[in-house]
Amino acid sequence: MNKKVYKFSLYKPAQFFKAGQYFANQGWRHKDIVNDGDYELFIMLSGAAYIQIGTEKFALTKHDCLLIPPHIRHVGYQDSPDNTVYYWMHFFPGGTVTTSFDSSLPITKVETKIPQLFTVSSFERLVILIRQLLDSANDPNVPKISSNYFISSILIELSHQYTSAIQDSHKSSTRFELIKNWIRIHSHEKLSVNKIAAEFQMTPIYLTRLFKTYEDTTTIHFINSVKIKQAQELLLTTDKSIKEIAYDLSFSNEKYFLRIFKQVTSLTPSNFRNSYSKTYLNNLEVDPTIPKP
Repeated sequence: MNKKVYKFSLYKPAQFFKAGQYFANQGWRHKDIVNDGDYELFIMLSGAAYIQIGTEKFALTKHDCLLIPPHIRHVGYQDSPDNTVYYWMHFFPGGTVTTSFDSSLPITKVETKIPQLFTVSSFERLVILIRQLLDSANDPNVPKISSNYFISSILIELSHQYTSAIQDSHKSSTRFELIKNWIRIHSHEKLSVNKIAAEFQMTPIYLTRLFKTYEDTTTIHFINSVKIKQAQELLLTTDKSIKEIAYDLSFSNEKYFLRIFKQVTSLTPSNFRNSYSKTYLNNLEVDPTIPKP
């Protein structure tokens, strides 16, 4: 994890500039550029990107988030593989910006802190905010000011995930936390209460009691909620069919997946995907100049 941290004041919301989703082919490199006062968030979906900021080189892979500051030359220093996809978002800060090499840099309730590079843990939470931003920014019927609040929400979410990761690293891992993390890692598999209980050498009844005590839910409900979060990410970041996603997440059949998805989100997978359809997509051939606000 890179040690440099940026603290943004949000007494006023950040000012949105431009954003999109970029699809890079084999051999792509980021163009040589200097941002004129605007910051850029560079968030990886798949593949790999290699960006040099000043003299420092960053190798980015899935779910990595890089903050590129203004007035510093940045350029791709190595070819990317095929199927490299990332979100890019430019914004102007709404207040003062402070930099530090201290991860424990204190912040107030109207400030956020984001490291120059870190890996997003709850990516499905972030991707929903990003798609809301892209949908809003590309809908002519939505007031332009709404994009300022969406980009500010993204900064707040990134800050929350970063500070939570720091706090968790100082805590001793409990057995229950290990169980939850194991479920998240194996969410693509066919999971059952018996299988998880056997993995951690406990009875299914005791496992269910743990989830009731610490999460106020059942083991099955927790498993399904994790799978649905994964499904939301796949719906918004891939063109896979609903049937393919159900299969990838080891649901017994598509009908059962549809029922659980609606039970958790109150939407069908199709309605969820279509809610964020106005996204600006670009690649090397389609990259128009966007005027500064």
